[in-house]
Order: sequence, then C-alpha cells, then structure tokens
Amino acid sequence: MDTITHGIVGALTGKALFPGRDMPAEASGDSQSPARSSPTAKTAIVACTLGSIFPDIDIFAGTLAHNPLAIMEWHRNITHSLLMLPVWALLLAAASLPLARWLRWQRPSFLALAGIYAAGLATHVFLDVVTSFGTMVWSPLQYSRPAWDWLFIVDLTLTSIALVPQLAAWCYRAPDKFALRAGCTWAALTVAALGGHTLASSAGYPFPIWVVGILSAVFGVVLLAPRIGDAGFQWRRASWCRAGLALVCIYLASAAVMHGRALADVDRFAAQNHLHVERSAALPLPPALTHWAGVISTPEGVWRTTFHLPGGAIERTQLYARSESDPHVNESRKLRDVQVYLWFARFPIWRVLRRDGQTVVEISDVRFFRDDNPDTTASRGQAKSFVGIRPNPAGFTFQIVFDAAGNVIYHGFKKAE
Repeated sequence: MDTITHGIVGALTGKALFPGRDMPAEASGDSQSPARSSPTAKTAIVACTLGSIFPDIDIFAGTLAHNPLAIMEWHRNITHSLLMLPVWALLLAAASLPLARWLRWQRPSFLALAGIYAAGLATHVFLDVVTSFGTMVWSPLQYSRPAWDWLFIVDLTLTSIALVPQLAAWCYRAPDKFALRAGCTWAALTVAALGGHTLASSAGYPFPIWVVGILSAVFGVVLLAPRIGDAGFQWRRASWCRAGLALVCIYLASAAVMHGRALADVDRFAAQNHLHVERSAALPLPPALTHWAGVISTPEGVWRTTFHLPGGAIERTQLYARSESDPHVNESRKLRDVQVYLWFARFPIWRVLRRDGQTVVEISDVRFFRDDNPDTTASRGQAKSFVGIRPNPAGFTFQIVFDAAGNVIYHGFKKAE
C-alpha cells in the first residue's frame, strides 16, 4: 500500500482507539463551544500515525547503498517484520520521550505509548500483506514474501473510506467554523476525486467521469446530512473515526471475499482450457474490487486473463511463451542480480532479442503487467495464445546485454525508450 494511505489509516486508528477523554462540540441554541480532546490525544494520534508510516523508511536504503534492486531485495523486509514489530515499537516510544518533553506534549505511559506505536506498525504490515507485492513478515528468520492479493498497491477507495470520516469529524469540532470547513472539505474531496480519475486514466485503468459526480454527491451527503438537528456536533471524534475504521474493516473483508471468487474463476478457466497449472493467482486491478487478473504459470508459458466479477466475464487473454532454452538465458541465471529478481518474481518470463550484433535478454514478472501494452493482442470471451508478446517495460523488466562474444556488457532494469 502507498505510504500516504498508510498514514491516513494510522491517523484513523489513533483517533478511533486512543482518544482519551474526548468531548464533543456543543451547538445548542446560543451555546456554541468547540470539541475538546484529552491532553494525551495529540501524542497518541501522532504516535500511531508515525508508527503506520515508519516501515517504509526502508525505501531510502537502496539510494544510500546504491543498490538498484533494493526495491525487491530490501523493501518490505526487516522494518515490515512481525517478529521485529515489538522492537520497533519500543525503540520508537523511547525516541519519543525527549521529543515529547521538548514539545511539552503530555503523553501516555511508556508502555502505553509503545502499544500505540505497535498498533500503527501493525496496520502497515497488514495493509502491505493484503497487496500483491509481497512482505517479508517473518524476517530475519525467514525471507519468504507472503502476499494475499486482496487489494491493488494503490486503492483510492480504501484511502477515501479512511480519510472522509476524519475530515467530517474535523468539520464538526467547531460549530462556528462548520460552514467554511465543510465547504472547503467538499471542494477539496471533489478535486481529489477528479485527480484520481486523471491518475487512473494515465495509469491505464480509466473509470467513467460520471463516477466523480457520484463521489462528489456522496461526500456532500456525508458532510452535510449530520448537520440536520445538529446531530453531527454531538458525535465525538472517536465515534466518527470508529465508524470509519469499521468501514475499512468491512471493505477489507469484501476484498477477501471477492478475491476468493476471483481465484475460483481462475481455477475454472484453467480447467476449461485443460492447463497444467504450476502456480496461479488472482490479482486485483484498479479501480474497483470487481476487476481482476488471473495469472497461471504452465509448462508452455504464463497465461494472463482479465475479467470482471460477478460472473467472471473475460476481457482478454494472453499467453506469454517461454524462451528459457536459449543459452544466454542460462548464462543470465548465474548473475546475482538475476537470482535476486527470480527470488522476487512470482511469474517470471524471458525474452531474447538480437540487435546490432548484441543479444538482449529480458526478464519480466507478469504480475505487474498492464492491459494497455500496444504490442499485446487481446481476445474477448475466449482463450487464445499469442507467442512472442512483448512484455510491458513498466513491469519491472530486467535486461542483460551480451556482446557478440557472449560477454555480459550490461545488466539492470530496462531504461525507458
């Protein structure tokens, strides 16, 4: 999951579970007073938020060590470990003590603060495991990469579910500022929805523009409906955020159910086409939980089919044929970086090219392919195979270049052409 969403979910968790004594606003008649929070609430919320984004500190390791494969080898490693989670929580709590004194913030007890950090860390690890990238939750004892494949790496729906209740609670904390806060919040959310539409379209996963209008209306209802009878002012911030946290849990449970159905459709596709399955997966695709990709590794290559739920109606199907018999592929396997790539990849495919007296070996992971590849031919409604399809360069494609004498003259991620 992206770091921004991790932080939003961490803040939601802190406000929902560690509010202390949280008093709602008062907006009855001429009496108007803002909401009040426990003196320790600010420290608790900041701690939970920081804990929820802390694991992604490992993204800087590759830059510092000049390791181009750090995103595969080090990211989601020790900082994302369940075994190390208590250690990180205690260290973060210890580091917070002098900072809290310097800022003159009241804080919970040391063990309570460590528990808050642990809750934030746990949300991060869980939200990463439910994606398809893989997370080394048992490091340093074991470096496998569990991945539950429930959610896409960036899920704007989850982000919205976690963010909107917090913004609504903020609007209702100050009765005299409600109109300004609610208007600005609604406008910002609508612009963000429009930005999400643009982002999804540029990434190759567009959704209709009318969805932005529906989202804008939903945002307006969530923000303004509780204004009737001043009900929203009577709700504590913790109540808003607990409702949001419950919706996040419901969404995640829905994703798990949809993944189970998608995986059943992948198995059905394999059976109908008499495929000898070595490994298979159902991978979520944006923008909704109804869009999935089935990936199946077979002796003849890796199949990828995209479909929608319910019903499993197939959009397109491709077979990425194997090219592993070439001697250059065998030489490539001896390189440490290639071994790291193969350790990371779940559905690797090879491609061998000859150009300008050189031999170029490319290896890609079908898990990260998109559907907008101009070199990909798609079939609708039935399975067909297409040999020699060019992998999408954006899908973590790794290159090994050999000269005419068979010597490796370059290896690394494929550069944009």
